[in-house]
Amino acid sequence: MSARFLDEKATYAAATVSQCADALEEALRAGLPGEPDPPRSFIGLPPGELIIMPSRMTGVPTVKLVTVHHDADRPDPRIKGVHVVFDPESLAPTVVMDAAALTVTRTTAVSIVALRAIAKPDCDTLVVFGAGPQARAHIDAIIAEWPIRRVTVVARRPERALDMVAEATMRNVDVEFQLVSSDEAAPALREARIIVCATTATSALFDAADTRDDVAAVAVGTHSPDCCEMPAELVARSFVAVEERTSALREAGDVVCAINAGLMTPEDIDADLEQIARRDISVPDSGSRVFKSMGMGWEDAVVSARIARASSS
Repeated sequence: MSARFLDEKATYAAATVSQCADALEEALRAGLPGEPDPPRSFIGLPPGELIIMPSRMTGVPTVKLVTVHHDADRPDPRIKGVHVVFDPESLAPTVVMDAAALTVTRTTAVSIVALRAIAKPDCDTLVVFGAGPQARAHIDAIIAEWPIRRVTVVARRPERALDMVAEATMRNVDVEFQLVSSDEAAPALREARIIVCATTATSALFDAADTRDDVAAVAVGTHSPDCCEMPAELVARSFVAVEERTSALREAGDVVCAINAGLMTPEDIDADLEQIARRDISVPDSGSRVFKSMGMGWEDAVVSARIARASSS
């Protein structure tokens, strides 16, 4: 038995986020052949938690094992672990890759699938809350697909985001970047066509009144039903899309909090990721639109397959 290992650099380098988003859309449009995946498991650890995410929906067995540290200010990455791909016939492991890099790529690719449906093609202003790997990946991926002219990064501690903004500026020389604190974000929010929330926040990062009527917003930072990044008022007034309804009602805090506040009901969830990818549901031309991501095992399976295939060519 000999499994190939892809470290962080190799996992990131094998395929672009846009290519992985294409793979997710193709899988959703074709229909996933396997049985539904079991819910992921959370095992509490003194400084954080271990998350186990198995998948069989694509027909190729995979499992992701990651630890998430509670301390967001640690100098090392909060997420660490491995993702294992097994041969569907022999059940031997064939590829082991860096789970943190896979998670960043998968999460961003899922956001791109959603934004392709809910964001207008001419979106040119972006606000990103957060300064970690998810924020970095979302900035580059959105700039690659929309005519973004200005990006505002909102960081709890702006001094920690200086390097990220400098690197993003070097990669995207035609885009204006600005870095602000949470208290200074309102002017940029009033102009933002796209908002990305990629933080460890447990409560809303901004005021719904500070957003455009036609904003497209995605939240990717939490998977707890009692934590949110978007204000409940924005979610309640918007076209709401989630990855999968049952999982969303169990884990998607941005949606659950709005429901618990009495601002919406479960029936007010307008679309899931499959409907978005298949274009089975019409996204309104006017009004705000939001997408809440939690991460699912089958998405890791699809994206890891795309990465593994590209890395072997």
